[in-house]
Amino acid sequence: MSRLLSLILSSLAILASAVPAMAQSFAVVQDVRVGFDGSRTRVVISASEDLDYSQFALSSGGLRYVLDFDRLTWDIPNRAAHQGEGEGAGGIQRFRYAHNSQTTSRLVFDLDTPLILDSGYTMEPSSRNGPYQIVLDFRPVDMETFRQIRPSGSVGTVQAVTADPMVREPAPNRTPVPTLASVHTIVIDPGHGGRDPGTQGVNGTQEKDVNLRAAEILRDTLERTGRYDVVLTRDGDEYIDHDRRIEIARGAGADLFISIHADAAGSRSVAGASVYTLSAAGDRRMERMREGGDIELGVPIELGEVDSATQDILEIYVQRETLSRSDQFANLLVPELENVGPILRNSHRQANFHVLLAPDVPAVLLEVGFLTNPNDERRLASREGLVLAMGAVHRAIDTYFENEAESYSRLYSIDD
Repeated sequence: MSRLLSLILSSLAILASAVPAMAQSFAVVQDVRVGFDGSRTRVVISASEDLDYSQFALSSGGLRYVLDFDRLTWDIPNRAAHQGEGEGAGGIQRFRYAHNSQTTSRLVFDLDTPLILDSGYTMEPSSRNGPYQIVLDFRPVDMETFRQIRPSGSVGTVQAVTADPMVREPAPNRTPVPTLASVHTIVIDPGHGGRDPGTQGVNGTQEKDVNLRAAEILRDTLERTGRYDVVLTRDGDEYIDHDRRIEIARGAGADLFISIHADAAGSRSVAGASVYTLSAAGDRRMERMREGGDIELGVPIELGEVDSATQDILEIYVQRETLSRSDQFANLLVPELENVGPILRNSHRQANFHVLLAPDVPAVLLEVGFLTNPNDERRLASREGLVLAMGAVHRAIDTYFENEAESYSRLYSIDD
């Protein structure tokens, strides 16, 4: 389930029931420990109950293994209650934790070497009020295998057992370390790739190369802040079909999807950036897909156990909210782009682009300029030009989530 969908459903639940959010009861994580015995890297999570999770690996901008949980209460000794980090061991450099939304929490392992989750089980409490011990064993793999662990939304389960000598004793309390901001997931889609080069500039610059370089610059800029986890739909010269790009975004639980392209025109005088959101025709196309069970994408909106009439109402609401948020981000992005370079007149446009069809992920398609214009091509072929453009995107992203936090702070009041 996407973060946007979780937020919408939580909002509706709060408005319908008028029950304060602080009355909700979340599973409590009491400790996270990382150990290495010379052959295996083990993570032990002490919690008030058994935990399910979704998992995926990230290789762009550093190696990371990510676990997403239903909303948790973090109660780790000498750590902040909302977000923080701790020491690693073996192939794990450190772990980071945060509330990824009002309904989800995230645990990220920064890796020194490619590792994947090999096995897991849960130890039952050894005393009446003792914690469950969720034991996760990681094993080293090559990069090709690591990159295949893509976001899928699959839920991990663990087998209950009673004892293991490697996890009996919790690690001692550690010195407090600086905390991190709440983490948002951004999926960046470098358009075209592989056998599909896109347009070509007057001096031979290929669009697929511009798109990938821009995406990498934006990824690196965002990840340096510590506030974002970034997924690229491609990190090399490969062809990814449109449906797969959407699946990656939804599988990652993306908070925002940005597809990067470069434009072309019959006249060399046409120049400037533009931002597209889904048109009315695309909206109707999305509606037809929804009514048909989302056959084209094969990934329906999952709203839990509700009757069909309620399902239809909620799906329409989610779809409309997604379109509204896409427009909100586009309206923030256009003035930022105007501050750093040329833009088209009526630069916020609507189109029926396939990659904008995810029903529960706010999405825009950014045309960074025209490769058929000599000045735009020079700008987009240079690192300096792309850094300026992606800096504008970064500022718009920051403002978008700051506005979201301010909006939801009026509705939620959750104190762990």
